[in-house]
Amino acid sequence: MKMTVANVVMFEFDTPEELKGWAQQYGKSGPFPNNIISLFVKTGDTSAIGINTYPDEEARAVADQHRVSFIEDQRENFSVREVMPLSGPVLVEFINGVLNNNT
Repeated sequence: MKMTVANVVMFEFDTPEELKGWAQQYGKSGPFPNNIISLFVKTGDTSAIGINTYPDEEARAVADQHRVSFIEDQRENFSVREVMPLSGPVLVEFINGVLNNNT
């Protein structure tokens, strides 16, 4: 049985303007291949968390390669102090208030 998996990436920027610019650029670039859910959440003046879900580990691994390239490309345009990627299986997922039984 396939299990939904997620990448959770914590970001710390040098300034609030850098965070805002990064979010705008990510919004223009769109989600990575096979992405189910993509969120970029501001958690502080200069910090954010990206949460992305994928249908399986294979799709998540492909997205990892895209993420690394995207971050490296964007570091030329934005001052990112720290990027900390984490990943793992999604244990509970509600979409529009409905439990996804594939998790």
